[in-house]
Amino acid sequence: MGFDLRYVQYPMHEMSLVQSIMNIVEEERDRHKLDRVVRVTLMNGRLAGAVTDALEFAWEALRQGTEFEDCELKVIEVSLKVVCGRCGKDFEPEDTLYMPCPHCGLEFGHQVVEGKELYVANIEADEPD
Repeated sequence: MGFDLRYVQYPMHEMSLVQSIMNIVEEERDRHKLDRVVRVTLMNGRLAGAVTDALEFAWEALRQGTEFEDCELKVIEVSLKVVCGRCGKDFEPEDTLYMPCPHCGLEFGHQVVEGKELYVANIEADEPD
């Protein structure tokens, strides 16, 4: 099944991200002498700038006719966690732009401790013969 990319409503930058992910997986597969890759797990933070649905769509489009044709992509979304710049308490803001601390009310100046990541967390492959 082919995809007509003229009608894709997602940012095209996810296509290049997925292509890079596939390259990373190929390199790791070769380095560890793995057989066929069956699942790739990706961590996607809320501030990473990648839309999970778009990553999944790009994976489906780019894996067709490749060694990844039967490979599943599992995307785990990482919530945003920050530490307040005033009181030092951590919290998970609902918004990615406006983040008032629920403990002291400080609106800006927090340190992001989770939610910026975008990386391959796990590669599952068939056992070598």
